[in-house]
Amino acid sequence: MKIQDSKLKIQDSRLIPEPTGIPIFAQTSRNMIYRIRVLLDTDEDVFRDIEIDGASTFEQFHQEIIRAFGWQAEEMASFYESNEDWDKGEEIPLMDIQEEFGPKKMATMSEAKLEDHLHEVGDKMLYVFDFFLMWCFYLDVGSIHTPVSSQTYPWVAVSYGNAPDQHDKDPVDFGGDEPDQGEGGDDDDKSGPYDFNFDDLIEN
Repeated sequence: MKIQDSKLKIQDSRLIPEPTGIPIFAQTSRNMIYRIRVLLDTDEDVFRDIEIDGASTFEQFHQEIIRAFGWQAEEMASFYESNEDWDKGEEIPLMDIQEEFGPKKMATMSEAKLEDHLHEVGDKMLYVFDFFLMWCFYLDVGSIHTPVSSQTYPWVAVSYGNAPDQHDKDPVDFGGDEPDQGEGGDDDDKSGPYDFNFDDLIEN
């Protein structure tokens, strides 16, 4: 499902059912509350609207997304800053494996806060869970508001569609077929068979 074709944009109130009021865990808040639509990239329309304190870390948000879809947080994941075209930008990983393999230090989910990366209504991010199955989610900030005194945060304000089983997906083939070799045994394609474009995933 292409995100551009989705009829479930956050601004379309006609398609938003009444809030389910599913609490995730109780937490009072004095900071600004972000209402974020989390849309799973599947054939069927499946999304959750999560309201969460802007001072929460991305690791907390990661846990809430997984819990809201009824999954187990047993795999690696990353958030990516994005734009209106859903391009992949700066990564916020669960763990910074580049510390071991390169000089660049990346801010991890436990270090980054929502309010430092999401600043206004309409800001977008991508979230990828399980790098073998590559579950892709589209995140869209629907509102930023003061907390309601009678409400605990975070909570799932809207739950739409049935989430699939987190293991019910074919693994992504990152390698592809091996290139044909010429008579001399050299590969015709010197770039190798392991080129992979993340953007191809989220445009299908």
